[in-house]
Amino acid sequence: MQTSNQNNPGKNKSGLSKGGFIIFALAIAAAMLLLQQFATKPRLAQPVDVYASTAPFFASQVTDLDQQTQSLAQWQGQLLVVNFWATWCAPCREEMPELAALAQEYAGKLTVLGISLDNLHTMQAFSQHTPIPYPLLSADIEGMALSTSLGNINSVVPHTVIIGPDGKILKSYFGRITKSLLAETLKAALSEDK
Repeated sequence: MQTSNQNNPGKNKSGLSKGGFIIFALAIAAAMLLLQQFATKPRLAQPVDVYASTAPFFASQVTDLDQQTQSLAQWQGQLLVVNFWATWCAPCREEMPELAALAQEYAGKLTVLGISLDNLHTMQAFSQHTPIPYPLLSADIEGMALSTSLGNINSVVPHTVIIGPDGKILKSYFGRITKSLLAETLKAALSEDK
């Protein structure tokens, strides 16, 4: 007695012809490529309302690229975009040109601060290869505590916080941001500043 595959030598054990099997394999490969592209496409952060006090943040000190200690209180009373980042964080590096464009477009109306979770030497080496037009400040191991004080209870980077001139947190973002996303959030605060 012969099986159906023995009757039709052009078919495999699954009952597909060689051409059908190739089409099926190509469809699976295409689906996997689409899934991989979708899964690796950067997801933008969604704004989150955070009700944390900014007092611990403004009471802190960080180190600038020139190894000078800077008090964060010097920026109190300004519209701030505070970005917690690290050199090892790919989404952090990807969003830096967006933050740079925001800082340049709204110069004099807001201040962007980049607070690194890296040590000073790592941040300095990074800045030599990637010049940034806004202040880069090293908080080293204290950086995550600063970020947490502004509502980052999940220890996520990048973490971006918009602080109004009154010292209240307007919005917070966990994950990658864009200039247009921030500009939309800042629209009301910038129009009040006129």
